[in-house]
Amino acid sequence: MSTRLNQLLERQQRLIAKSAAQRASIAADMRVWQKPIAWLDRGLGVAQLIQNNRVLFYAAFALLASYKPAGARKLVVFAVSALKIAHHVRDLISPSKSSKPKS
Repeated sequence: MSTRLNQLLERQQRLIAKSAAQRASIAADMRVWQKPIAWLDRGLGVAQLIQNNRVLFYAAFALLASYKPAGARKLVVFAVSALKIAHHVRDLISPSKSSKPKS
């Protein structure tokens, strides 16, 4: 029984070392993605802020429109085209039952 126990302990130590090496490898690989994921998280936070505070969004847009009407127009064109693209991509990924069939 003692030899079996020793074999199990040695195997446990090898597995612990292997898992530590794998964790270090994964951490090194994920370090590359840390900054883009942080930017994505900030963008989602801003989107949630805008969604929860529509009045703040409208006030900021009205302020922009009063100071730079051309900038506001460009922003509206960009937002509308971005929403169209987002809806098109969403329909391509998961077509809902309410979407119109293509003719």
